[in-house]
Amino acid sequence: MLDLTLFVSGSALFDSVATTVQIIFLILLFSTEKPIRTSVGYLLGVCGAYFVCGLLGLAFVGNLNDLVRLFVPNLDRLTDTTYYQTQGLLGLVLLVAGPIYWLYRSRSKRPPLNNALILLAKRLNFGGALAFGAVLSATSFPAALPYVAAIEKIAAAGLAWPLGAAFVALYNLMYAVPLLVPFGLFVVLRESVLPQLHLHTQRLNVLITIVMLSGMGALLLADSGLWLATGKALMATKFL
Repeated sequence: MLDLTLFVSGSALFDSVATTVQIIFLILLFSTEKPIRTSVGYLLGVCGAYFVCGLLGLAFVGNLNDLVRLFVPNLDRLTDTTYYQTQGLLGLVLLVAGPIYWLYRSRSKRPPLNNALILLAKRLNFGGALAFGAVLSATSFPAALPYVAAIEKIAAAGLAWPLGAAFVALYNLMYAVPLLVPFGLFVVLRESVLPQLHLHTQRLNVLITIVMLSGMGALLLADSGLWLATGKALMATKFL
């Protein structure tokens, strides 16, 4: 059970590195007349729709896996040695991706996407933000491979439906962390440091993204390295 909990949580945190989702959320916080209400609507839409998609995926996990295998190689056919070498290579890429992302963000100016999103966000109310977040999650779900992998692991554990649904809920809670942290800061500090808070939350957003990328990379590297060195992986459940 602990192994499944760590796998689901780690996959969700990795999946949460969705820059567009985070940019929209920050824009809603700082560019709308009623930022808290609008941002809550967006958060509920994003996570609510994602949770429903997860429950449907769990209920029809066989069909979901068949769909994924049309586009993703079946890694179950790999030998353990090849699998952990592949996982280690991916871990190395993710580990390096964190600093590269930081370097890119530190040297780049505000991307043009921000301007279009600001114009859109200013027109949204609670209902519009809710619908927008729901559509964003529903359309991105089929390509969310970490989520699909977590659903597959939950289904393979043979849990009763309520417990399986609880793990899907855990996934969505962890997925929401990069949004909940800046939202909490905004609610608590906006009256005293609102002019500076925008910059702080943007930096925190970048920091969270770097930690998610490099942290997952380090975990995959450690898991693969331990297996290649001792024949026993750090986690009993394979990540990929």
